[in-house]
Amino acid sequence: MQRFNIYILWEITKVFVIALVAFTMIIMLFVLAKELLAQGLGVLAVLQVLPYVLPTSLQFALPATLLFAVCSVYGRISADNEILAMMASGVSPAAFIKPVLVAGFLLSLFAVWLSELAVSWGQPGINRVVMHSIEQVVYGYLSSQGSYSSANGFSIHVHEIGDDGRELLLPTITIPAQGNGNSLDISARSARLKMDPVKEVLLIELEDSQIETGDFLTVNPGPTKYEVPLSDATRKGTAASSAAELPSRGIAQAISSQLQEAARTREELAARAAMGLSAGRYDWLDDATSAGSLGSIAGSRQRLVRLRMEPWRRWASGFCCLFFVWVGIPLAIWMRSADHWTSFGACFLPILFLFFPVFAIGLNHAKDGTWHPIALWLGNLTLLLVGAWWMRKIFRN
Repeated sequence: MQRFNIYILWEITKVFVIALVAFTMIIMLFVLAKELLAQGLGVLAVLQVLPYVLPTSLQFALPATLLFAVCSVYGRISADNEILAMMASGVSPAAFIKPVLVAGFLLSLFAVWLSELAVSWGQPGINRVVMHSIEQVVYGYLSSQGSYSSANGFSIHVHEIGDDGRELLLPTITIPAQGNGNSLDISARSARLKMDPVKEVLLIELEDSQIETGDFLTVNPGPTKYEVPLSDATRKGTAASSAAELPSRGIAQAISSQLQEAARTREELAARAAMGLSAGRYDWLDDATSAGSLGSIAGSRQRLVRLRMEPWRRWASGFCCLFFVWVGIPLAIWMRSADHWTSFGACFLPILFLFFPVFAIGLNHAKDGTWHPIALWLGNLTLLLVGAWWMRKIFRN
């Protein structure tokens, strides 16, 4: 029996590795194309990004390739009556199913670790490559389109570029506000860009510039320099703003910070309301300032929901590997098809029509805060029930 289990695991491993390499390469191409379009990266930067997109690509490829390998092997040995021969000799199906379920459990743990690696190492690595390529990216957009803008409000528009390919003629530059200050609107006779990798800033060297901030206008004859943080200059930003972009150790800190911010906003709102009532300024209770504070509290509440949901999502998504195997094994045995794609297609149907819709429903309600984050496991629970029914059918027959 042990030799038969080793044989099954070896066959699954061969198919799994080949399929994983192929699926991962396809997904990496899509991820790289997304970064290329979103950030405007050059060929060298794309090559530097390659290792950092690997965890995300593997994370998406693992469940499908594991299901494909399990369906292929169990479907083939069932079609060849190998399973029937083992059962006829008195061997329980559990004996040659359990080792693969254990392997699926271990791969699920690996998938959870991959999701953590993707946000703690992969995404920061992509951000570093993007930031250090910003000078090339900006010049590329200005040469082809005459303008460049980022998600954080930084933008450059030029009349044309000098003969050396570096001098920006008659540029108009907008630098977003830092802290509580105002944004800067700059126009100049010419400008040049340089990236400082040590300070992680984009240095703008201006000639004969006019700077408008708020109600003030400053004229600067001759050279002037301004620094823009690279995180503001990149096209879609590099800050980990959403819960999905935070590592696990950062989620707890973000929850604590969000609770403190919400408490501080409530105290300020309560103090302002008390002052308004004592001074007879009842309009303070529903003016724009109070509405803004209430909106900030609602936003904090929604962000807390997302932060508390995120660990549940990562574990539920990682463990879909195990439940894919749980459904794939009995269905492949029952199908008794030596054709890889036939077995895979039949096993993928309950996942397509049951797992994904139920998971999406649980995810939406968990995001809204109407359901506990444990609802993210409803998709896996559905596969558990479907697989249990098919397992019972295999054992009884």
